[in-house]
Amino acid sequence: GTGADAADAAYNRALALAKAGKERDTERAWVSFTTKFPKHEKASWAWAQIAKLREDRDDLSGAADAYPRATGANERMKALYALGRLQERRKKVREAKNAYERLRALSPKDDAARLSGLLRLGLMLELEDKPNSAAPLYAEVLKRAERGSQTFETARKRLESLSSDKSLIK
Repeated sequence: GTGADAADAAYNRALALAKAGKERDTERAWVSFTTKFPKHEKASWAWAQIAKLREDRDDLSGAADAYPRATGANERMKALYALGRLQERRKKVREAKNAYERLRALSPKDDAARLSGLLRLGLMLELEDKPNSAAPLYAEVLKRAERGSQTFETARKRLESLSSDKSLIK
């Protein structure tokens, strides 16, 4: 079927398979659900599940295809951060930077995945010897991250090291 009941049944089937620990069957069920009901309110969440399952079994290419499809408000930032990390694992620097770059414009500005992605982007820019591009990213993380968190402390240390006279640190 194609109605709400069919969508709920397909969704619940995938959930049941996931709870049973049947990863391959679960992935197929999520793909079936997203194919049949691409506009369903939970399709984005299902794409995030597909991406994670693929990544867990080292299908990095498949995961890289799935993460960008997780476009819902609750999944988008986590998916872009995960995509960036995945592309780094694949040694695809340009694609990783692109995923992190897309986080810049998104809200809420204090989202943990967003801030982690901005931190990663800053680190990548430093590796390219672009400290003037990295510094504002670190400043943004310092402004919005929870004081004392690992993300905050890493950004603080990186910004300190970039500023030889410490003038960037308030």
